[in-house]
Amino acid sequence: MDLITLKTSIVPDTSPAFTSTVVVAGFLVVLLILTILIIVFSLFSKTMSKTQNKKGKKKVEKAIMTEDLKVVSPFAQANPTPAMPVATAPAPRIQQGVSEEIVAAISAAVYMMEGENAVITSIKPLRKNPINTRNPWAMAAIVQNTKPF
Repeated sequence: MDLITLKTSIVPDTSPAFTSTVVVAGFLVVLLILTILIIVFSLFSKTMSKTQNKKGKKKVEKAIMTEDLKVVSPFAQANPTPAMPVATAPAPRIQQGVSEEIVAAISAAVYMMEGENAVITSIKPLRKNPINTRNPWAMAAIVQNTKPF
């Protein structure tokens, strides 16, 4: 086999000054691009948080306007007009160890999600088997790393 050589007039510059200039220019370009990306993402996150806050305020204002959220003041006087009779659901069975605050919070959440006709039949703490329980992040990692190609 014969070696093929090409004659060109291009000679690479291997001087230390040129090499250091290229390295410094490369670092500066990378830092500039990273700075631009940081600015873009911070502006994006600020914009998104502002729009989400506006949507949340609009929902609360709409709920107040439609009286979905009933604000009761302890200083308010009782309404003198007779109220319509309300069918009451049976009291939920509450397992021992569940505090009244938790029951109130769960009931309020169900009322907000389902409305006045929602019925809670029982409230009990979830039993967890410590052997089979994993952190949700660990489960996500297992699912991601074990799914087929």
